[in-house]
Amino acid sequence: MSITAQEGNYRYESYGNQSVLLNGNVTGSAEDLGLTYYNPARLVFIEEPSIVIAGKAFQLINYNLEDLFQSDVDLKESNFNGIPSIISGTFKIKSLPNHQFAYSFISRYRSDINVDYNSGEREDLPIGGLEDVSRSFTDVSFRNRIRDEWYGLSWAHKLNENFSVGVSLFGSIYELNGLGVIAISAEQETGNVLTYLSRNSFDQKTYGLNTRIGAAWQIDKISMGVNISLPVLIFKKRASLKSEEFFSGQGAPDDFFRVIDLEDLESQRKTATSISYGLGLPIGKSKLHISADYSFAVPEYIRISLPDIPEEFGISQESFKEEYRDVFNFGAGADIYVSPSIRFLVSFSSDYYAAIDSPNLFDVVNQSSSNINFFGDFWHYGFGPDFSFKWGNVTLGATYSRSTNKISKAPDIPDMEDEPLSVTTAIGFERWRFIIGLEIPLISKKLKGLPLK
Repeated sequence: MSITAQEGNYRYESYGNQSVLLNGNVTGSAEDLGLTYYNPARLVFIEEPSIVIAGKAFQLINYNLEDLFQSDVDLKESNFNGIPSIISGTFKIKSLPNHQFAYSFISRYRSDINVDYNSGEREDLPIGGLEDVSRSFTDVSFRNRIRDEWYGLSWAHKLNENFSVGVSLFGSIYELNGLGVIAISAEQETGNVLTYLSRNSFDQKTYGLNTRIGAAWQIDKISMGVNISLPVLIFKKRASLKSEEFFSGQGAPDDFFRVIDLEDLESQRKTATSISYGLGLPIGKSKLHISADYSFAVPEYIRISLPDIPEEFGISQESFKEEYRDVFNFGAGADIYVSPSIRFLVSFSSDYYAAIDSPNLFDVVNQSSSNINFFGDFWHYGFGPDFSFKWGNVTLGATYSRSTNKISKAPDIPDMEDEPLSVTTAIGFERWRFIIGLEIPLISKKLKGLPLK
């Protein structure tokens, strides 16, 4: 189950207020401070210093796992919470009058998905190799968590009336955690009690630098832009892995006690180079936003390097391979004029899944040759109004995303040749995000009339 698939879906997240409802189709036409991510060269088109003081999104996630543990049980989970999107502002330096600057704080990736299963009392045991079992109880819990927080500074400079360039530098604090616990208790007809416990966890944390280089053109009322995203430059990293597996109740030599605890493992993290192109085409008082981007492949590499681990743990170096394919994505959005103070935004965007291999908790405990992926190809949709007032802008709306995927095999727990424990055969995922955005210009002329020193 590749919960880390956010990293293989390059358009899974959007930033800014209007840019979120336009699903990021603003490389050539961004008008909010999401441009620090989409195209920093467009900073020169912000005439007055401003700040996005709320880029708040409320998220509803639904996921469905079908035919869990070959038991005809469907597991449905829903999660609703508030998540930050972007906080950003612009500023100027007096000694550089023809240059524009901005700062931004972006939650680039933020995912925390838990899958729990409780079988209740059963009259069989979901693993083979044990005889005369009269009843059993299975409890399974998996968690994958991603955090990637970006802290950035952006610069832009207008080279002439129609052309500008810009750069955004983002410091990144990235963390990936996986935790899986499987507990099985069984009673034999003789009254003998058997217990099995497996607990696996891993952690990777990196500190790096992300660079985005932009260019913007303005020809009459048509705007164009190009943005290049360079691979992350890692300057500090750490990783660890822990595995525990116990079985008792049969007596020697069947019982076992296995523990490994590995710290300071060698690790890497690589991201794709991508190029984005966008257009902003005026249609009367409305505007059409079009964008396309191409992300280059990331050749196979080892995310976390492991020493030689005894075969009985069922953990191999293959679990931490990572590889991404080339992908091409496209999308469009419309900024529809309703009145001088109201615009309506609507959009769609493709988001094709780039990951061929990526490390996740399910693959770490998976003893089959198949990778288990949670996400797949997405289509994103956005819609909502944008209100203009004398004191600023308010953006309201929602985005909707959906993906489905299937897997063929899953962990054998423990490593026995008879009936394997099948985690799921089909996975459905959908997400709603409800946006409340506020952008306020900081106009110094208005402040001069106040009785302040």
